[in-house]
Amino acid sequence: MLSGVLPHPPALSAGWLEQVRGHPLLLPPEVRARNGGERLLAMLEECAVNERLPAPDLAARQREWLRALARHAAKQSPHFEKRLKAAGLTPDELAAPGGLQALPLLTRRQLVAARESLFCRSVPREHGQVDSASTTGSTGEPVTVRRTQHFSLHWLALTLREHLWHRRDLSGRLAIVRANVFKQQDVSDWGSPCSLLFRSGRSATRPFKYSIEDLVCWLTEFSPHYLLALPSTLIEIVAELERTGRRLPDMRGVRTLSETVTPYLRDEVWRLLGVEVQDVYSSMEGGIIATQCPEQGNYHVSEQVILEVVDEAGQPCAPGQTGRILLTQLVNYATPLIRYEIGDYAEVAEPCACGRGLTPIKRFVGRQRNLVLLPDGSRHWPVCGFASWGAVFPVRQFQFIQPDRQTIIARFVAPGRPSAEQESRLTAIIQNGLGHPFNVRYEWLTQPIPRGPGGKFEEFICRAT
Repeated sequence: MLSGVLPHPPALSAGWLEQVRGHPLLLPPEVRARNGGERLLAMLEECAVNERLPAPDLAARQREWLRALARHAAKQSPHFEKRLKAAGLTPDELAAPGGLQALPLLTRRQLVAARESLFCRSVPREHGQVDSASTTGSTGEPVTVRRTQHFSLHWLALTLREHLWHRRDLSGRLAIVRANVFKQQDVSDWGSPCSLLFRSGRSATRPFKYSIEDLVCWLTEFSPHYLLALPSTLIEIVAELERTGRRLPDMRGVRTLSETVTPYLRDEVWRLLGVEVQDVYSSMEGGIIATQCPEQGNYHVSEQVILEVVDEAGQPCAPGQTGRILLTQLVNYATPLIRYEIGDYAEVAEPCACGRGLTPIKRFVGRQRNLVLLPDGSRHWPVCGFASWGAVFPVRQFQFIQPDRQTIIARFVAPGRPSAEQESRLTAIIQNGLGHPFNVRYEWLTQPIPRGPGGKFEEFICRAT
């Protein structure tokens, strides 16, 4: 049995910070003082307080943070100053109840066009140094933002809180497959943020560009307790495990990031690995935006952001509705991202039964181009009947392209080609799942489908207008 397992928490998980202070793997105070762990622990304490607040109280606290940010940005960012004046708002009016909704949204294109005028000329000294980071440009519009050390520390704290929420055994072996890594890495701990507060087990990282055969061979030799991977890499891993009959018997948890997690992926991971996928929704410009609830499975929006989900008319979506995400980042004083249309869609959830006051989200469903477009102009999340494919023909990977309102191109990676009768049965399943009798055209492939920029993969791409 591994050491360092946190005891099972009560329903609210309110005592996780107290459990941290008595954790057998916690580093001594003098070590934490040297490596910055004390600052991280203090921020975790703040997170523990915030998540226990009732939703109205947390919203009021966020408005105070927004007021301070807006006052700073109105003086330091020429672009934000113009946005505020054009809307006829002062920083205090923006932060009043309902004030944020009076500010027109900031599109990705506007962010790119703003260039230097978007950034704040200076930041408070306590927010530390400023660096720059850029997206991969998967939409064809790469963006660059500036970020403070204070923002980065929040990122670390929220990452560590997600570990603690899910009670991961930090002394276990961690395997990582990342898109931004170019050579293998084998180290004696889990790295930051865990190594700033805890003694942790070994970790090993491999680039996602390794062949899937090599990745699975490495994983079976390393036998990790936890795996962090892109969803598109993860689905290839489980397919290869099934093909080869290999197993990962020590697996206790799987974490994903960067891409949309589909029901198909969750089902396959549970079937092959016997664990649930625990997803993190984040972005280079927004930080850790939301993490999955350890009790209920929906997502909780981090307190460092205000996340709005709005319909095409700009009105707030109700629970069960899917709409565009508008993001307001509250702690980055170098780049004021306020009501930023990040480009993704989400489905609003009912208040979470776990008791946390953090905003609940049912699921994140990618970008508009990941939604199917019906002939009447309506859109919805594409459900393609994947759970029924296996009874017809073994599909290892899939991608759907919608070139127009009547056609779906189904790109399937499989060990051969089905009969005409099997293809007809697949077509009926896909049409039923999508809710329309699309003309389904097939491309049967034997090699993995190429990824997009930055190593990301999209299962459904709508090019129709």
